Amino acid sequence: MNDFQIVGIMLIKNEDVFVERAVLNVLEFCDTFIITDHQSTDHTYDICRRLAEGNPKIDLRRIQSLHESSAAIAPYYGANTWIFAVDGDEIFDPVGLKEMRTRLLRGEFSKDWNIFANTLNCIKLDLESKRAWGYLAPPSRAGTRLFNFSIIDDWPGATGERLHGGGTVFKNGYHAGLRRYLHEEMDWEHSYFRYVHASFLTRSSLDKIQLVKTRLNPDELLRVTSETNWLRKLSAVIKVRLDQLLRRDWKNQKYRRGPLVEKDVSAFFS
Repeated sequence: MNDFQIVGIMLIKNEDVFVERAVLNVLEFCDTFIITDHQSTDHTYDICRRLAEGNPKIDLRRIQSLHESSAAIAPYYGANTWIFAVDGDEIFDPVGLKEMRTRLLRGEFSKDWNIFANTLNCIKLDLESKRAWGYLAPPSRAGTRLFNFSIIDDWPGATGERLHGGGTVFKNGYHAGLRRYLHEEMDWEHSYFRYVHASFLTRSSLDKIQLVKTRLNPDELLRVTSETNWLRKLSAVIKVRLDQLLRRDWKNQKYRRGPLVEKDVSAFFS
């Protein structure tokens, strides 16, 4: 497995609050890190450009459509590559990632298609005390963050937001059910593959007042903004915002599960 590589991919838009920490915490884990900025209007791109200038691992791109993000990793189909998906509001444990890298490259997960990480879906973060409050997976939703591209030949369904959609073409003997749920095998404190997900926190300096604490993902946003009839678009926007305010939206339903816990997150923000 020594010929394997780890390629990170980050699709971002207006993430200037956490994006620098998100990138720095994973750079040592990755051999290459692709950042696709989807028309940010805050300081996100400037932050990433500064980081890219100081690190040859970073491949920074400004994109006009979501398809360009999935196209950025298409050359790795069938290659001995683990694709590592990171969002701009996901802060990984860099010490744990050192062990995860060793395990990946020695072949411990070579028969797995994707790997789920221990996740703290965060509603409050105190950087001074390095404490965070949120919901752990399980029972809340965990993120699928590593994909074994060596066992697929193509992924024609991944035409929108990267690493979403069906239609994956697997090599003989492999299938989509080969999932590794590390968040169910290890608890938060002992996990070497874990991250703080700032899903309910302010993620951009442009967000001065937030009545709703969740943000539409790019595919959800596209479905609303692509509506051409102004009345249907207005109706869709009202429904989406009302669902968010009443916590009936997808993220609140998936991420606010189980007890609210408080955790020491000094390892993530050292």
